Amino acid sequence: MPIHDPGYRTWQGPVAPLATRWMVIAEVGIRRAWLSSWLRRMMFFAWLPACVMGFMVLLYEQTSANDPSAGRTMLGLSRMLIDPRSAASSSFTDVRTALERRDQSPESERHLFWSALLTTLFRRSQPFILIPMLGIIVPPLISQDFRSRAFLLYFSRPITRLHYILGKAACVMFFLASVTLAPALLLFAAAVLLSPSLSVLASTWDLSLRIVAASLTIMIPCTCLSLMLSSLASESRYASFAWFAIWIFGELAWTTASRSAAVGSNVVISCLSLFRVFSDVTAWILDPRLVMDDIQTRLVLLAALSAVSLAVLFRRVSAPMQI
Repeated sequence: MPIHDPGYRTWQGPVAPLATRWMVIAEVGIRRAWLSSWLRRMMFFAWLPACVMGFMVLLYEQTSANDPSAGRTMLGLSRMLIDPRSAASSSFTDVRTALERRDQSPESERHLFWSALLTTLFRRSQPFILIPMLGIIVPPLISQDFRSRAFLLYFSRPITRLHYILGKAACVMFFLASVTLAPALLLFAAAVLLSPSLSVLASTWDLSLRIVAASLTIMIPCTCLSLMLSSLASESRYASFAWFAIWIFGELAWTTASRSAAVGSNVVISCLSLFRVFSDVTAWILDPRLVMDDIQTRLVLLAALSAVSLAVLFRRVSAPMQI
């Protein structure tokens, strides 16, 4: 039957609320990304460090319960985990002295050990999964829409550019939370369950809030930056190259500058590498009693990076709708 015979008819089916229409975009993005076998492998390896650290928590609680003095051996291990020299970073100043000045009560030792494990999780293991994972997921999200002119389909419906960006951002943040927030919260929950009693929450409850804050500190700037790069290129391979180049060349610049200037604690040199900036900020959030120079500069850098990336992203998404 020709279209002009039945004419236009009002949609009689269910209509999603305006505030939740971005969820459809996010759901489609998550399903398409999950088809990648490489992504599934990365998700598996992202959870392995949390499982290993859960075993370390069990070992610590068992040794502390049987012999309180033996628990100090594990505490020494926790100090090694966040020692600046072993982490190849000099952003911390006199960390060992700061730790030795703590009250060495059992509650303080437990808080220190759990905080050290979480810091290690955020600073060492997860970034090596997070960076390549976003390099696979994000570049096609917006660049393919530009190349295939899918914007004509998106914005022919009652979807605003805010819904579009929220949907794409929710897709990215879902996978980011899966490798940062979820493993860390699971590790904290396992540590509480493996402890002698639930009374340990009285001295460690703040770590759950710190985990959320540290995860958001990573998720928000990475989401804004990666989506901006995807929107700036019509070919996903260009956006992927730019994403990896920012991390790799930033780390090389930090290494070269810190060696030539011999002032690795200089905040300007540290800000050359996003890896170092995220590492320092997350460590400070998980334990702000650690002495760190110019943490405000790093926070301002991440906030400015997020704001500029978001502004460029909105402008690029608005471009196809402009006549």
